[in-house]
Amino acid sequence: MRSVPSRSLTLSSPAKLNLFLDCLFKRPDGYHELETLFERISLADTLRLTELCSDEIVIASKSPDIPLDKENLAYQAAHLIKQSQGVKKGVKIEIEKNIPVGAGLGGGSSNAASVLCGMNKLFDLRLSRKTLISYANRLGSDVAFFVLNKRFAVGRGRGGELTPVSVPEKAKIWHCLFFPPIKVLTRDVYGLLDKEEKGAKKGKILRLTKNGHDVNILIPLLRRNDIFSLNQNIYNRLSENVMKSYSLVSELKTALLKSGLRSVHMSGSGPTLFSVFKTRREAQRALDKSQHRLSDRCSFFLASTR
Repeated sequence: MRSVPSRSLTLSSPAKLNLFLDCLFKRPDGYHELETLFERISLADTLRLTELCSDEIVIASKSPDIPLDKENLAYQAAHLIKQSQGVKKGVKIEIEKNIPVGAGLGGGSSNAASVLCGMNKLFDLRLSRKTLISYANRLGSDVAFFVLNKRFAVGRGRGGELTPVSVPEKAKIWHCLFFPPIKVLTRDVYGLLDKEEKGAKKGKILRLTKNGHDVNILIPLLRRNDIFSLNQNIYNRLSENVMKSYSLVSELKTALLKSGLRSVHMSGSGPTLFSVFKTRREAQRALDKSQHRLSDRCSFFLASTR
């Protein structure tokens, strides 16, 4: 009797950029109320999910930078699906990492979202997008955006209250990404914000309220593909704190601006920096120029809206 081959599924797990990120106020649950504009980009990991007869979750990767146990968000996503849906079979999750770890690009969150959606399909669970998003929000702030499966979305609350942003398919942004050899932990960056808030109570100024920046300004610019104006309105509340506390990031930004880039932004809690261009040709030209001057300072990636 021939054995039935194990079912498997290969998925692309994309990164994200934050074109806007503001921290409005401290919530009662200890987190910050966020307002952010997500962009899904073409830089991506590859995940392969394989059904196992045994009741276990196996994480496999050649990357030395990710945990292969319960600390991995992909593992937690698989465990959540198995527990909530009573799935008795196990799953092997092979992760080919292309998105830098600890980069502010949402790689771990994207992997978790891919596992949620992948296991839904692999085990024919027929869970709705709404249910998957509710699971995503139990795992982390950015996971729901990847489950939503839209190119752009505004996130509020902890980031998981999502409003899709409809942008014409032809409106594609190109990016140069610059990743310095340093990991910046999200909790540490928000810790800096908390420290700043405590300082404000002693008479220092803290800007956690309206500051002249508005996510709604960016949306019509995206739809018109007005890259010049978009560049002027991209905003990240956390950038200033990271620049003050991580000299490697601030020095890289200064060097990139000196190399000829007009604008350099930071994604999420960093440390990845990025620039925005209208065409691949412009982005490639800027990337080549930056690589020539700064090849020893960071890793370089070319990406676009996906």
